[in-house]
Amino acid sequence: MFATSSDGTSTPSLNTEREMRASPKKQQSFDRLRARVEFPAVVETNRAYLHAAVPAAGETEMTGWALSCLPSTGRGRFSTLNMQRMEVLYLSSGVKAGISGAVGGFVVVRRSILHRYVGQGRSVEEVFPGLKFNSERRYETAGDDHIQVSGRHDQLIAALKDENFAAAARDFAAFLLTGTTNLSRHHNYQLADEVLGRKPAIS
Repeated sequence: MFATSSDGTSTPSLNTEREMRASPKKQQSFDRLRARVEFPAVVETNRAYLHAAVPAAGETEMTGWALSCLPSTGRGRFSTLNMQRMEVLYLSSGVKAGISGAVGGFVVVRRSILHRYVGQGRSVEEVFPGLKFNSERRYETAGDDHIQVSGRHDQLIAALKDENFAAAARDFAAFLLTGTTNLSRHHNYQLADEVLGRKPAIS
């Protein structure tokens, strides 16, 4: 259930947040992830993405973006950050993702902005060695100007700290945040608390 503010935007109602926080299934998922050695990497990578791509991320939580915890969509998946109907940041076991390292995944960013590196005489592969760039993957809600970038979590974090890569992530996120995610039911407030570095506002 969502409440409508004076400016016409929808925000999660207090009951929705309280009920979701009280969900035994969501708490158990968070506890299971927190007990894993990969937990800090999952938190740090999601935090790096939101810091780079989503200004004032707490204001669009559950409406513009949702963060799942140990989603049932695939074994070995740790978290998925969704906007509208698409996955913009996916993290899983490195083995599951076909990437060496404990945690691997992908992020989706604006291709045209990222490829400005080519005009500087360098390819994106040269700027970000170790990352893989896939422009063949298409998302129905994303248009044509996007690219999937995959790699180890530390490589993704380093890229998101780069000003130009962050701009590509931010521009694409801004486009998606003009709509509402239809995957808010999968949001895990406990994991979001860790990522956003906050204490729960309600119990």
